[in-house]
Amino acid sequence: MTKINCGVIICLVFLSACMSNSQVDSKGIKAKESLNAEFALNRPYVILVSIDGFRHDYIKKYSAKNLEQMKAEGASTVKMFPSFPSKTFPNHYSIVTGMLPANHGLVSNEFYSRSKRKKYAIRNKKEVQDSSWYGGVPLWSLAEQQGMLSASYFWVGSEANILGARPTYYKTYNGAVSNADRVKGVLDWLDLPKEKRPHFITLYFSIIDDYGHRYGPESDKMFEAVGQIDSLMGVLRKGIEETKLPVFLAVTSDHGMSEISRGVILSELVDLGNSEVYYSTPTMIYTESKEETQRIFEVLDTVTLFKTYKREDLPQHWKYNNSDRVGDILIVNEAPLIILAKPSKVSGGTHGFDPFANDEMSTIFLIEGPDIKKGFEVAPFQNIHIYPFLASILGLEYSHQIDGEPSVLKPMIQ
Repeated sequence: MTKINCGVIICLVFLSACMSNSQVDSKGIKAKESLNAEFALNRPYVILVSIDGFRHDYIKKYSAKNLEQMKAEGASTVKMFPSFPSKTFPNHYSIVTGMLPANHGLVSNEFYSRSKRKKYAIRNKKEVQDSSWYGGVPLWSLAEQQGMLSASYFWVGSEANILGARPTYYKTYNGAVSNADRVKGVLDWLDLPKEKRPHFITLYFSIIDDYGHRYGPESDKMFEAVGQIDSLMGVLRKGIEETKLPVFLAVTSDHGMSEISRGVILSELVDLGNSEVYYSTPTMIYTESKEETQRIFEVLDTVTLFKTYKREDLPQHWKYNNSDRVGDILIVNEAPLIILAKPSKVSGGTHGFDPFANDEMSTIFLIEGPDIKKGFEVAPFQNIHIYPFLASILGLEYSHQIDGEPSVLKPMIQ
């Protein structure tokens, strides 16, 4: 009889197990072959949809009939406040962690970390997929830790291995994927056998934000874009209904949009020296020394076009205290003015403005599903309160510190 090395057998068994525990979808994204825990099989499903840049008044303003119907058949709010600053990455991550940007670490779309000596930027795939940038426990990580499968058709943080867990099924962001294919992908997940069916699913659309930046929130093009998304929401709602599953459909956004028409070139106002400047809204300046901070601040503090703050003197209600990642100086402007690095045409729209001072930064939250009160309207609230509400619906427990409160959205449930 041929002798076989035990070590070889162990290696072969291990490799076989690894191969059987993974699958590759049509886009080439590997997902581990997992099954829902027993408790998860009896829980409902939550689909969390973000329509990037969807301002709180767009539903009525642009006659979004399916979203109007959602409001009538479910619960909603007049408006939802983004967390400061009203930017895409910070707020998408606040929604799924229940934490303020200063606490979960994504303080803007682009920023610098003093401790890491590195820049985070939304178009840098390597950094976007580096889990060390992300604090908190995203809802999909919470679900995976407790044996509940999750899925993400694009969401900030879902491509990073946060706390050792990505969603069971996830897509690497690709803006070229049609919105119709995204909806189909979500419905395909709901069609999986119950053991493999994700209970928490995220879905992301960018067209409203894209059109808002390019054409402005008051343009005819925005009417067209809202119509496209509203039709897709009709397809999604019908598809959910046909599954006969207990599905909660929540629709929200990260921020609103304001018209812009004027720019000011920062270097024409002050000598920036060797400071690192991140030209977003708000603009953040990282200086080389306290003396340099004071010099630049004293000059900019005399400019009446905007407000200038040192990091340690930021307004308390923003709760934006992060000494590692927030700039030494913040320039806080208001629409229609933006801060520029060089001469450029200024038109269309943007966001990032103070969400507690600019009403156009406010956005939406709607939810329908089993036990949701019909036609119910809750008072305006901040997006950090979504996390504990959805965790409760899914039956997920958490003991870590968050900024959201479970009591804020609880009245939406019968």
